[in-house]
Amino acid sequence: MSHQIKGFATTDKPGKFQLQTRQEKLNDYDIFIEIQAAGICHTDCLYLSMKDKVLGHESVGKVVEAGPQAQGFKKGDLVGWSYLKSSCLTCDYCVSGKDVFCRERVLFPGNDNNNGFADGVVVDSRFAYHIPPGIEPKNAAPLLCAGVTVFNALYANNVSPTQSVGVVGIGGLGHLALQFASKWGCNVTAISGNPSKKDEALSFGAHHFFDSKKLDEPGYAESAPKFDLIINTTSANLHYDSYMKLLNPLGKFLVIGVPSKPVEVADTINIIQNMLTVRGGLTGGRPAYREMLKFAARHKIKPQLEEYPFTIEGLEEAIDRCEASKVRYRAVLVKK
Repeated sequence: MSHQIKGFATTDKPGKFQLQTRQEKLNDYDIFIEIQAAGICHTDCLYLSMKDKVLGHESVGKVVEAGPQAQGFKKGDLVGWSYLKSSCLTCDYCVSGKDVFCRERVLFPGNDNNNGFADGVVVDSRFAYHIPPGIEPKNAAPLLCAGVTVFNALYANNVSPTQSVGVVGIGGLGHLALQFASKWGCNVTAISGNPSKKDEALSFGAHHFFDSKKLDEPGYAESAPKFDLIINTTSANLHYDSYMKLLNPLGKFLVIGVPSKPVEVADTINIIQNMLTVRGGLTGGRPAYREMLKFAARHKIKPQLEEYPFTIEGLEEAIDRCEASKVRYRAVLVKK
């Protein structure tokens, strides 16, 4: 069976959208989701120059129809999907739960317009996730990209609750990273050059606040806090050598935000002597999504939102604020 879907497609004017109607076929493993909420991510903004593209990869809604092989899903289930749209399911990466690295993976936005800024979406049920009771659709949506990304920073790096974690940047990713790391049991420090965010950072679960401007002061290294893991959620271009000096021996500096310039570390002696690691951070495979949602439900983790109507006007306003980095802290389109 096929479904008619109305989506908001990009135009030749970046940041402006138009209504697009299309038909999507429902295959054996597929489910058709009527979307109730769709988060807006900075990743969406990277594709605004692509004309006639329906974007959005943080959508949540209710199952309207399930294919005959969509095991575990039925009409009325609240579900979501995300950045990883499909994979081969049989390679070593897939069978070990690391399907996000599959050579045949399909990541957002994919090669079609079957994405989240629409009234519905057809999803391979094997890449869809049940939303636990207690998590509203609008709160679940950002968890399916921003949430799983910072969760996986802890999950994939085998972080223990006895470790010290620093979170650079208190924004859409950072405010969730503080919540997850705090509930993980870690000693958590918010690192920001904006002291006005201190109280909010502490309310999100940070135990300490470190003003990153102190990194420019002589002798800062002697009195600065030390971390086993630093999660860099900002896209700012940092002086990375200064941050590497904040790491304990065997410490890791994790790059999640995408800076406009190369990540350069000149002090190789520090890296060698302390066996430090600079590593990237990605959303994670399907097991990470499932564990993240259970963890968030158990610990009542949720994003701080700006809500917008699920209209073209609402999307354009939200995209404009997202591009200008004015959103505090995640923007979500919500159907009333």
